[in-house]
Amino acid sequence: MKKLFEVLLVCILLPVTLTGQSDFDILSGQPRASISFQYANNFILVEVRLFGLLPMSFIFDTGAEHTILFKREFADIFNTEYDLRVPIIGSDLSREIYALVARSVDIEVIGLEPVQRDILVLEDDYLTLDEITGRPIHGILGSSFFKNVVVQLDYKKQRLILHNPASFHPPSRPFHEYDITVRSGKPYLRTEVSLADDTKLDVVLLVDTGAGLPLLLHNNTDPKLDLPDHYILGKLGLGLGGYVEGYLGRIEALNLGELTFPHILTSFQDLSNSVMTDSTRFRNGLIGNQLLTRFQIYIDYVNEKMYIRTQGNYNKKFKMDKSGLVIFALGQNLDIYVVQDTLANSPAANADIRPGDVIRKIQGLPSNIYALDNLLHIFQRREGKAIRLVIQRKQETLKKRFKLKELI
Repeated sequence: MKKLFEVLLVCILLPVTLTGQSDFDILSGQPRASISFQYANNFILVEVRLFGLLPMSFIFDTGAEHTILFKREFADIFNTEYDLRVPIIGSDLSREIYALVARSVDIEVIGLEPVQRDILVLEDDYLTLDEITGRPIHGILGSSFFKNVVVQLDYKKQRLILHNPASFHPPSRPFHEYDITVRSGKPYLRTEVSLADDTKLDVVLLVDTGAGLPLLLHNNTDPKLDLPDHYILGKLGLGLGGYVEGYLGRIEALNLGELTFPHILTSFQDLSNSVMTDSTRFRNGLIGNQLLTRFQIYIDYVNEKMYIRTQGNYNKKFKMDKSGLVIFALGQNLDIYVVQDTLANSPAANADIRPGDVIRKIQGLPSNIYALDNLLHIFQRREGKAIRLVIQRKQETLKKRFKLKELI
């Protein structure tokens, strides 16, 4: 359920030392280097060649410290040796899963020279990202891969530009300058949220390009972070620790200095006790790609600065699903669309669409002509729009009709 059910990749790692070549080897002595990316299903996807051979698609993730390979079988093909088994705290911020440390792996991000890096290889495949995004995703490029450079993110042109900080000149107006704090290679921004009854609260937010949502707040990190009057309960997303349970609503505003985002779509999730008591990992929430795409961004990790420039109608209302459907993409070509869940009292649930139903047609057209993200956009159209589906339920073919409705 795009915009309601999001993929959320928050990887918080227990201490482990991973090393690589020199900090600036990815720039090959140049003042800057450029990488093309695809932006799909609220992910920044970069093309990577692993072990000098395997072409893969990795998520550029400022919210993860290390580079992670999801599927161990790709590393085992090359008889990779592992020297450590380490626990990872997954996206639910409580469940521990395990990864293996592989040393000096050849990694080539297309657009950069090959380098050697230590990486983490998940012991088991904990994820179903292919099914949720409708395209193969093999791993995460964490912040340690780009440490000690300035990262420029241009969502409009779909370019990542890396700058050597020694020759980097900060951009001037109309860019807005913010102080950030870099902890374990991850950028944190102190800013303000406006809540009900004119309550304003200073919050620390992780700047997280691995999260496919606008804003998430950990509502147990401050007594003022109450849930709004109107919210819905459900799965916020999927990450390394499994499904992230929580709530979805809207707060009065997120205030980034001179920039204000009124009635911003906000996810709410409790923070685990272990993170609450750890000052190196504590935060009040995070900012994800749905908000970040409205800017051109520079993240200067060395000088702990962030520069942003708004693009277009930056504070327009955030769209979300109006059907109540959670859909997975299955099959060899990821073009068989199966209902994984429905939100209670949503249009889809009231039309008696059930988990396990296969969507064969939408608006009279075969569903497999759509990529998953295009199909999901149909469910974000205007309120009152009539949706016609043909579904297969076991051996039965059924016609369903419902009208889209604002859920929040």
